[in-house]
Formats: sequence, structure tokens, C-alpha cells
Amino acid sequence: MNPIEFGEKTRHDHYLMDQDVTYANHGSYGPCPRFVYEELQRIRFEQEKNPDRWFRLTKYTLYADCVRAAANRLDCDFEQIALVDNATVGINAILKSPLPSFTSKPGGTVLCINLAYGSVLFTIEEMVKHRNMKMRKIDIQLPVKSKHDFIQQFEDELKKGDVENIRLAVIDHITSSTAILLPINELTDLLHEHGIPVVVDGAHGPGQVFPQLSLKTLTCDFYIGTFHKWMYAARGCSFLFVRDTIIANQLQPSNTSWGYRPSLSQLAIMTHFHLQFFHQGTRDESAFLTLPKAIEFADSMAGGFDRIYQYNSTLSQQAKTLLEQRWNTQEKDLVPSDMHAPYLKMIQLPDLVDYKRNDDDAVRLINDLIEHHKLVSIILCVNNELYVRIATQIYNHIEDYIVLADAIDKLKK
Repeated sequence: MNPIEFGEKTRHDHYLMDQDVTYANHGSYGPCPRFVYEELQRIRFEQEKNPDRWFRLTKYTLYADCVRAAANRLDCDFEQIALVDNATVGINAILKSPLPSFTSKPGGTVLCINLAYGSVLFTIEEMVKHRNMKMRKIDIQLPVKSKHDFIQQFEDELKKGDVENIRLAVIDHITSSTAILLPINELTDLLHEHGIPVVVDGAHGPGQVFPQLSLKTLTCDFYIGTFHKWMYAARGCSFLFVRDTIIANQLQPSNTSWGYRPSLSQLAIMTHFHLQFFHQGTRDESAFLTLPKAIEFADSMAGGFDRIYQYNSTLSQQAKTLLEQRWNTQEKDLVPSDMHAPYLKMIQLPDLVDYKRNDDDAVRLINDLIEHHKLVSIILCVNNELYVRIATQIYNHIEDYIVLADAIDKLKK
């Protein structure tokens, strides 16, 4: 089978987005391929034919098969990984569970960075309030000149002392709001030198980082990632990886349900860790079960990870260059090129007539581009400047970013 032709033909033949909308924001909600969406609908139809059989019998074996597929794709053990709805579910479980890091002695702090995803920061804030702990935030200063300088900001924070009271550190693999690829191995090693367990928020990592993500070769204690952003699964298919399987079976999801005390027949199929996060009452887990078709789409129809990576990363750099030249905003990078996310780029916008450089107007511009220009992109305010975060996926082509350039040109001063 010959792989599909990327670009406009892939969008027309293999995706369901409105053909008159320019979509340059795959990173937020990741529309899935038609091939995967049809599987999602097939699974839901199968449920409706006999809901009792589905919820009592069928879904457990299917879920276990999908967990094995996830473990195989991400290079980890079956017992170390569970499927969850999204990355927020995973971070809540880790932070709110009675883990030894939190319960061995009272108080302590959770270390994070100011560039972390909003809901992650909210979760940490809520967790420390209830546990009588503190939130310790590293205020990363941008722009960063080198990877070494970025790591140095962590080292400087740790030199301030009170390191023995840091119970956990949360770092990103790729930051959502600034599209920065963090040196997670170096940072994890640094934090481990001080005895600090590490959670990696990898919502944008799987399917985007090169070489293909191998959880076994990482050294972090926890990794949270998604299959629905860059790995073609239906929305609502993510994962939680826990290196220590004893710790994995101590995690408690936010909802306590039937997986809390599973039956022996269920434990014969999967672990307590899996059942805690899967057996969550009556809900639709269909998105989890699209994972095998998502893998088939990537490997067979799209020609494999290397082909996808080559197309997306090349187009990403081409689009960045085009937009910077059009708006005369070259050399405004927040980080050096080796810290750019492969499929996400930040480009500073020119001065605009009706939009101020603040968060509120960034959101207003996002909505105006959707409503008035049929253009989907993300606008962010960083260092008191407006930036567009572009995303590239195999259905995009360079003309999409010319449309973006033209739309912004109409709004320039």
C-alpha cells in the first residue's frame, strides 16, 4: 500500500474539517483522521447494540489490548502505563494521591515553572492549599540564549536552598503556550541529584519529539502524554506512565469508583492501576479504543513516523521563515533553534491596529480570526508582545500559512 500524499490531498481525502476553514492549530484539539473517526463511530454503535454485554464483558479485553498497544508504541511495560482521558486527569491523580513523597512528613513544596500549562498550575495551587504545602515556581526569563542557560535557571533556583523540602517537580516536555522543547533528561538528572521525583507533562511530546518517544530510556518518575494531539487517536485518549509499579498501584484517580476494589476476574485481565482509571462508572471510553486504528493510520497509511516527522518539521520551519519575512519579525525567537518544538513555532506578530499586547486581546484576536477570517490559530501574549503559535500536521501545506500572513497583514498598523 502506497502512503497517502500529504498536504491538501490528505486534508480533502482523510480529514473531516470544513474545507473553507484554514486550520493552523492542530496542537490544541487535534482533529483525528476520518479512518480513526469511523472506528470511533463503529465502537459506539457496537456499544448500543448490547450495552450490558459491552460494559460487563467486552470493554475490559479491548481496553487491555489498547494498553498493550500503548506500551509497545511507547517502549514501556504493560504494568507501567494506563489510558486516561487527557493530561489533566493524569496530573490530578499524581498530585492528589497519598504518595510517599507527600505523606512521609508534613509540609513541603512542589516545584514548577511559570511556563507550565494553566490547568497544571491550577492543580498544583489547589493541591498545596489542601495539603498545607507551598508552590515553588521558577520564573523562567525569556528569551533564553542557550539550552545551558535554561538549565542554569533551574540550578540557580535550587541554590537558593530548602531543596530537601521539595516533594515533587513538574516540568514540561514541550510547553503549550510557548512551544519550547525542554531538555527533560538533563533537568531530570539535575533534580534527581537532589532527591526530587519528577513528573513530565508531555501532552505535546508523543508523535512530535524525535527520535520517537521511548519511556524506557527516559529517567523521569512519571510521564503524562496524549495520543489525540500528535498520534492520531480520537480526542479523549491519553496516558499516564509511572516508572515504579508499586507507586502506580497507589495512585488514586479524582473519581473513586468500582476500580477501587475490583473483582478477581477483572484483575486477571489487568492490574489495579489500570482498573482504577478505567472502571470509572458509566461513561464512554470509545476514544481509548481507537488507539490501534490510530497506530495503523500512522504506520501504514501515512508511511510511518519518520516520514511524518520529516514532512511536519520541514513545513514548520518553512512556515516560520515565511511569516517572519512577511512581518519583518526575524530574530525574535524566545529560545535557540535546538529548543524549538518540531511541529510548533512561535512567531512575533507586527503591531496591529485594534489589538493591544495583552492576554485579553490575544484571545479576542483568536476569536476574530475564527469568526471573520475562517482561520484557526493560537495567539499568545509573551513578554508584552503578541505571538502566533503555528502548528503543522500532515494535512497542512504552505498555502495555509500564506492565508495567515494575509489575514494579519490586513490588521497591521
